[in-house]
Amino acid sequence: MGKIETKGRITVKLGERQVATGERWSPRYLAHVAGVPKDLVYRLDAGQARYVDLEALARLCDALHCRADEILVWECDGKGKDNGRSE
Repeated sequence: MGKIETKGRITVKLGERQVATGERWSPRYLAHVAGVPKDLVYRLDAGQARYVDLEALARLCDALHCRADEILVWECDGKGKDNGRSE
C-alpha cells in the first residue's frame, strides 16, 4: 500500500516562490496569508500531518499558486501494477 508524502514540499514551494517574486516568506507568514494554523504548515512540511482539511489545503495552494498534488504526493510501494493499484 502506498502513502501520501508531504515532507519538505512546503519548503520547496516557498523557495520557488522566492525565486519567482524575490519575496521571502516564512512558513509562519504563509500560514498567516493562507489563513490556516501555523502548526498545520509545520506538520505538513515535516511530513507529520495525519489529517488535512481540504479547505485549508486549498487556501495553502492558493497562497502558493500551486496545485494540491505539488504538496501531497502519492508514494507507491511498487507492488501491483498501474501505479501500485492491484487488478
